[in-house]
Amino acid sequence: MDNNRKLAHVVAYYISRFDKDALKNLGYGSFSEAFIQSAEALGVKRNYLKFNRDEFDVVHPHKKGWRNRPIAPSISDTINALQSLDKIALTNIVQDIIKNGKKLELIEDLEQLISIIPDKRKKTKKREYTLRNVTGKKAEELFVDWFKSDQKILPQGKNLVDMRDYGCGYDFQIVVSEKQVYAIEVKGLLEDEGGILITSKEWETASRMKTDYYLVLVSNIDSDAVITIINNPYEKLSPKRNLQTVIQVNWTVSPKEIRHIIEKS
Repeated sequence: MDNNRKLAHVVAYYISRFDKDALKNLGYGSFSEAFIQSAEALGVKRNYLKFNRDEFDVVHPHKKGWRNRPIAPSISDTINALQSLDKIALTNIVQDIIKNGKKLELIEDLEQLISIIPDKRKKTKKREYTLRNVTGKKAEELFVDWFKSDQKILPQGKNLVDMRDYGCGYDFQIVVSEKQVYAIEVKGLLEDEGGILITSKEWETASRMKTDYYLVLVSNIDSDAVITIINNPYEKLSPKRNLQTVIQVNWTVSPKEIRHIIEKS
């Protein structure tokens, strides 16, 4: 796969993830216009860009996507690398890609960006795990409803505290007392079986909290959901470690610009 096709993957992912906001940010009036002009800028076919947008739709909640299709390695690698980027950073990258198109100089950060996509076409393989943003939110909502019902499996505490925005290695807390808090991490599966992805932070937290840590699996979430509870997953599971290249963006302000600001103040 040449560099322009790899960059087209990034543009397709961006359009899929941000949908109509992507059109607005890129100055397009319609998806058709976006596909035609972006494809022309990159020297790829319109349908190539549209096809890859459709492939990425499977992992975004506002899209149904092709859920029954396995995810190709080039698609999953792109998702894994880009899903942690915020809207501003990714918008800036995609705007540069489209603006410069076929004449784009692959400076260091863009070389790193496209290095995540395999050069050779690989046979599509069965999806080994479901990415978090396909099922995560729905699984968490199902768990909260289930927890509020008359369930007797998890500890009963004063309240269930939402910890999803704190990056602490789990999704919820069950607070029993000031000295006793249980951690709950929720994972979702589209079907009745499959693997899950555990982050390094989640696994480290599970190793530290031991029996105070619960892993809740919500499977078959699109029909009759099934709840499975695993207490102390660190002792009961044997996950395989995977190292992934994840793109991160930071912004550098030059000494000249800082000096100019200081002199003006």
